[in-house]
Amino acid sequence: MNPISTTEALAMFSECFMEPVDKLSPDVLRESIPGWDSMGALMLIAEIDERFQLELSAEESRGMQSIGDALVFLKRHGALSD
Repeated sequence: MNPISTTEALAMFSECFMEPVDKLSPDVLRESIPGWDSMGALMLIAEIDERFQLELSAEESRGMQSIGDALVFLKRHGALSD
């Protein structure tokens, strides 16, 4: 697995949630991202699986309340370099 930077992770989230990357940062709450709905969550699960061969369960995904939570998941599994 090749870890990515926070900037690259934010770009990945931007694609999954169809949200401009400049509106995403670790402190942005899930509830303030319209695209982080059930479809966006599925996109994120699929992207993490495809890119890192990591399983993000639906339960773990539902527990994420912010972009920071998603970054912590990536860091904890060695997918985030910084």
